[in-house]
Amino acid sequence: MVETGDIAPDFTLRGTDGQLLSQYTLSDYVADGYVILSFYMNDFSPVCSEQMCDLDDIDLFQFEADVSMFGISPDYVYSHREYSRQKGITFPLLSDTQFEVSKAYGVYDPELESGVRRALFLVDSDRRIRHSWVATDNWEAWDHSTTEALKAALDTLRI
Repeated sequence: MVETGDIAPDFTLRGTDGQLLSQYTLSDYVADGYVILSFYMNDFSPVCSEQMCDLDDIDLFQFEADVSMFGISPDYVYSHREYSRQKGITFPLLSDTQFEVSKAYGVYDPELESGVRRALFLVDSDRRIRHSWVATDNWEAWDHSTTEALKAALDTLRI
């Protein structure tokens, strides 16, 4: 598993912003600042919906020009597009259908029904992991303090 201080594995995945389908490459986005990667089990699961909607609703990241955010799950882009539309998710959702990125980040777990452990990573412009969180229990309710810790890590980097 990648940890704080490690270099984040680069990747290119298909995804959607809720409308358009595109290719997203991590290294293209870190050049402009920070990237938040939110790994989640699947679209429409209750605990993941809470996690994704919280990240979207708190207005901490999406209006900051130097922060990009991506959700990553094994679902296909067409599921992501519908999920984005129904839940009002404003950041791109990426499809890791073969678990390549999940494996590279160490959040792939074949023992889990979804194959993915919920996780957050903050990546800086050097592709270094600056903050990480991995759920010990995928079905544990989303804790808003996780988002607050992520925001605090980002604020610390900007000082």
